Amino acid sequence: MGAAGSPLRSAKREENPLTPETASLPSINARLADAGETGETLELILVVRGTVRPMAVPGRWRVRLDGGGVLTFDARCVVAATSVGRRRR
Repeated sequence: MGAAGSPLRSAKREENPLTPETASLPSINARLADAGETGETLELILVVRGTVRPMAVPGRWRVRLDGGGVLTFDARCVVAATSVGRRRR
């Protein structure tokens, strides 16, 4: 499915919202690629789980993801933070 047929296209209010059940990884990648090629500004909502540490720059944070990767972000981007119990080893 090409980006033009992606379910992540801007939805009108009367359409069903995007849910994990209606989006696939290929359609998400297609939508992001389309926005990257056209320079479109997107608002992204990400769910990230990992260990959080402050960076040297005030207001910047890094999170070590469960898979070993690292994501850095500005605190102004956070809309919620929930404590998660530790996984059993």
